[in-house]
Amino acid sequence: MAAVVEPTAPPDSPSQRPPDRPRPGWWFSEGPGHEAMRARQRRDWAAAAERLDELLARPDLSRDDRGAAHLLRGTVHIKRDEFAAAADQFAAARGTPGLAPIESRVTLLEAQAHLDASQPDRAYALVAQQGSPQGSLAAAWLVVHADAARRTDRSDEAIRTYQHFLDKYPKASRRHEVRAKLATLLLERNNRASVDQAHRLLEQLLADVPLSNYADTAYATLLKDAKKTDRKRAAELRREHQRSTLRALAQRRRYSQLERESKTFLKTNRRLDERTRCEALYLQGNAVFHQRQRAEARPQLLRAAASCRQAKWADLEVKARYQAARGAYAAGQYSRAAEEFEQLAAQFADHTYADDALILAGESWQDAGKPGAAKAAYERSVSQHPRGDMAGEARRRLVLLAFRDRRPDDVIRLVDGALVDQRLPARERAKLQYLRGRALQELGRDDEGTRAFLATMETYPLSYPALLAASRLREAGEAAWAAAVEILERPAKPAPVGLKLPLTPAAQRAQLLAQLGLERAVRDELDDTGIGGWPAIAVMARAGLYPQAQRMVASLESSWRTTPPTGPNRELWQLAHPLAFEDIVTAGEPRHGVPRYLTFAVMQTESRFDPGVTSPAGAKGLVQLMPATAKSVASKAGIKLRRRQLYDPATNLDLGMRYLARLIERTGDPAAAPVLAVPSYNAGAGSVARWIRERPDWDLDLWVEAIPYDETRKYVQSVLGRWFVYRWLYATDLAVADRVPYLPLTRQNG
Repeated sequence: MAAVVEPTAPPDSPSQRPPDRPRPGWWFSEGPGHEAMRARQRRDWAAAAERLDELLARPDLSRDDRGAAHLLRGTVHIKRDEFAAAADQFAAARGTPGLAPIESRVTLLEAQAHLDASQPDRAYALVAQQGSPQGSLAAAWLVVHADAARRTDRSDEAIRTYQHFLDKYPKASRRHEVRAKLATLLLERNNRASVDQAHRLLEQLLADVPLSNYADTAYATLLKDAKKTDRKRAAELRREHQRSTLRALAQRRRYSQLERESKTFLKTNRRLDERTRCEALYLQGNAVFHQRQRAEARPQLLRAAASCRQAKWADLEVKARYQAARGAYAAGQYSRAAEEFEQLAAQFADHTYADDALILAGESWQDAGKPGAAKAAYERSVSQHPRGDMAGEARRRLVLLAFRDRRPDDVIRLVDGALVDQRLPARERAKLQYLRGRALQELGRDDEGTRAFLATMETYPLSYPALLAASRLREAGEAAWAAAVEILERPAKPAPVGLKLPLTPAAQRAQLLAQLGLERAVRDELDDTGIGGWPAIAVMARAGLYPQAQRMVASLESSWRTTPPTGPNRELWQLAHPLAFEDIVTAGEPRHGVPRYLTFAVMQTESRFDPGVTSPAGAKGLVQLMPATAKSVASKAGIKLRRRQLYDPATNLDLGMRYLARLIERTGDPAAAPVLAVPSYNAGAGSVARWIRERPDWDLDLWVEAIPYDETRKYVQSVLGRWFVYRWLYATDLAVADRVPYLPLTRQNG
């Protein structure tokens, strides 16, 4: 294996970890209880059950710990569909003093388990004898109460309770389920008022969730009743349901089914008005397009555009023509595609697709061998749509063209024109400042270039642009490097937000539930009292509930990233970049030859630390391995692999690190390995090899910026930026120079 450029310091062991490393704040800090919670975190329910049973067998277990163990054992039974056993465990947990703040939740869990175990009488006895609790449980309590009443032949009570739920919680997540159940009970009454109310509920289900089982049942019921009284209404109902289904399939990106359903809709509805026909033709063509049949979709999209023009539906005409032009590009008809994009941008200059069309016109002209026309298209995108969402992309492409053509003065002009915009996000501003520094270097104005690189780090200190800037400053000499380090170590202002929760019952419940690792329940309590932002993130992250914490971090505005992780600001950075599954990663990276902390950056980018996630393409687990890739890696390592094991963190991470190491070895270039291996991980080694052949002499920073796949380009920059964060935050046993990854400009074998 090719050596990986790494400091000689050994990997962390537990005794070497810096004292400020955040650890999950779980109820059980050691022993079988702690091991059970770790097993729950990695969704290993069998191991969790075994450890909890071991814990519960201890005669000296405290009352509070026993209650917590019973509660957790009940949740494991639920995961394994062992509902009667779960109810018994929850019953044993009730009355535990340490769980008193969440007594109502434990009761609700027990009642739901009784319902799922076909024990509705026991469920009804639990919930009906108590008043509905306040707060986050109130809505769920009403549903369980109504379900128990319905299944114990108390239909009037069930109807009242379901209706009360809908009146009080009209936007609750379970509203569709409740509407369906209420409609069923109302239809059983068999009187006109009840039937009319039921029909209104069913029609709402058809409109709101057309792809659900609730909608299927609602449609069948409404169609059956309509056929008895009004056949014209039945035909309208069928057409309306088909149309809403097509829209929902498009929204869910279920393109294969959408293609079939739209074809059937057009075939069975010959007398459609032009607007409906326009939409159906567009959805059909777009479905074909999104199944990687872009050229084949072009004729259908052109028919859709003609229909939409006749219907005077300009928005869909533009979208159909835009996709049709992309189909021409996919067929290699670059000049035709460019001309169609140009025509679209000129004819519909006020449409949101106009600047996109100019971008793709430029790309098409480039592939047609007409760089002057490409440059002109990008320039029109910037000048005609300076505040459009594609202005930055057009400018990026113009900058790359200027670098390619050795026009550094044009780079500076373009960058300076963009930097005057005060609304520019810090990440984008930092990238532009870095590119400005590179252009200044090419002009021989090294001192100005150094200042531009330092400005990059000032603007967004731990980011991909800052990592590039730090690499250039390292090359510039000791003084420049010292200035870069000073920025990273500069004392921060006090933390912009506090992390403590308010002293409220809901906050107390949230903290207790977090210690037990019950993520959804924590979220309910926090939402109910409006607790969000960093205090909520802290609760989640400190309890090892990383996926939810990561989603919350992503929803924050990013001003906190403009200050380096020093002083009180350091904790924010650690909460946002946790050492999830640390024991697996820190043992595996040195064994497989993966640069230290790179796996955390890949894992965070791929899955937000969620071991159970599956991508639309079928990639699975923490580092999003495709089954075929995982099978190949496992086979070469002599590992027998079952597909479900890809959701096991240890298996997924081990195979992911092996694969990453293979990609690193394939580069044959230790210094540049991360820059080349990371895009290979996302787009495949074949794509990376092709891009190297196409731009063999490009500096690596510009080579990354020129990656033609938007997803891969952003992925590479995200992973490398996060790698910088992890190294700087946690590799505190290393010298400062070794904590900052170095990204060279050139490949050794280039």
